[in-house]
Amino acid sequence: MRKGLLGTIAALAAGAGTAWGQPPHPAGPPVGVPSTGAPSTLAGEVFQGPVPGTGGYPPTPVIMPPINVGPPHDPLGLGPVGGFGPPPGPMYPMPGPYGAAQFQPAPPTPRTNQNLGYGTAPHWWVFGEYLLWFNKGQNIRYPLLTTSAPADAGILGAASTTILVGERDLGYNAFHGFRLGAGFFGDADRRIGFEMTGWLTERRSNTQFFGGLGNLSGIPTLARPFIDFSTGAPSTIVLSGPDFGPAQVLVGTNSQTWSVEPVGIWNLYRSEPGCRLACSIDFVAGYKYLQLKEELFISSFTAVNGQVTVPIFTVGPFGIITLTGAGSVPAQGTFGGINFLTPTFIDIRDRFRTTNMFNGGIIGLKAEARYGMITTSGFAKVAVGNMHERLEIFGGGAFFDPTGRSGSAIAPIFAGGGLVQPNGRGVGTAVGGVLANPANIGTFVQDRFSVIPEFGANVGIALTKGLTGYIGAQFLFIPNVIRPGSQASPIVNSAAIPFSSNYGAAGATRGPRIIFDQDDYWLGGVNFGLQLRY
Repeated sequence: MRKGLLGTIAALAAGAGTAWGQPPHPAGPPVGVPSTGAPSTLAGEVFQGPVPGTGGYPPTPVIMPPINVGPPHDPLGLGPVGGFGPPPGPMYPMPGPYGAAQFQPAPPTPRTNQNLGYGTAPHWWVFGEYLLWFNKGQNIRYPLLTTSAPADAGILGAASTTILVGERDLGYNAFHGFRLGAGFFGDADRRIGFEMTGWLTERRSNTQFFGGLGNLSGIPTLARPFIDFSTGAPSTIVLSGPDFGPAQVLVGTNSQTWSVEPVGIWNLYRSEPGCRLACSIDFVAGYKYLQLKEELFISSFTAVNGQVTVPIFTVGPFGIITLTGAGSVPAQGTFGGINFLTPTFIDIRDRFRTTNMFNGGIIGLKAEARYGMITTSGFAKVAVGNMHERLEIFGGGAFFDPTGRSGSAIAPIFAGGGLVQPNGRGVGTAVGGVLANPANIGTFVQDRFSVIPEFGANVGIALTKGLTGYIGAQFLFIPNVIRPGSQASPIVNSAAIPFSSNYGAAGATRGPRIIFDQDDYWLGGVNFGLQLRY
């Protein structure tokens, strides 16, 4: 009776479930699932009953939220994977529905357990550096100024001739400069970023003075040597000497370099945030502009004060001529094909200016390592592109006669031992110095393919949580540039030099034009900087 009653109740329950909208049961016994209730007995069988409210079926799966069970720098508690940084390798976060980027805080220091931020990838950074650099001196391939005994006139190869400037480098000692830079990582994982840097050196000069206008004896003898194109023999333009006048000569060169680099950054490797020795390696690629501007100048100022002794005669009775004394009259010379009388001041200038402008792409690697408060970093880059070379040559001269007698065809007229002065206005100019003359004066340009390697390293200490001070060294090399000392050709036709007595000679052959002689250049030194990172 009892068994029949139970069967009836079970049948009614099944029918009621269908009528109340419950899903029909499939054929066969219900699937056993874990239950919170006690085991039930039905028709002599013991089985685990379904969870209430499921109609006898397993419950719908529920996605549980992640549980942070690890340390602050590894919240999922997965640990390093193969030693290549945060799981699952150098690229994170982990895949799946819970793979959203998670902030990776800095690892705590071993002793204080405080989060100081050393070794983590920054969001952004800025830095500034003081540069104390050196460069390759200006190579002067040919003598620019000589001195000798008056009889040798400063001609190269003469027994008493000494080279004062030339056939050696004019160095600059140390350059002062600065470098500024800023950058940031643009993505949440701090893998892709951008950096802009630029640096500038001062305009450094090397200037040398020779002679002086106060030495009226004209000693020492100073001369500008050259090779006469018409004869092929060494020759000179004498600037000072006895019975000619004193001279002051200025020879100098200057140099300045600057560069700017906008580059993209791609982080290739970064140690896990919990690593005590934090390391990172970045690939950089972008654009580089570099400019090297240099100048070489030779300037002389001569006070021509030579005098000519003229005898004074007196005509006596019966036409007898008697020598009664002697007088001094100004000597004559030529400048620019025009005669001048003394005292006259002669100014001669040669100027060679070069500008090398590089435009190209740059690629490289930079690395950084931090251990506690100590930081080290280094980089190696190479730029490939076009070097635009620009050469400007200027030469000129002028004379000034304070008496106003020079500057025109002079026919002196003596009366009573004096000179009747013609009006020549006393001023004149001419194009051409000595090495800078009408054959090469002008502006010339050309383009060349160039490769510029560059590398450097720094070591520093973290002063605060985000501020680091460091010292380092850097070096760059440019294999092909034009420099002024290499462009001053010694081969000149004397007929093209205004201060030469042969100036404007009929039938003279024009001298050779310029040739872009290539030279190499290096620049580098030490740097002292501060970097702020967040």
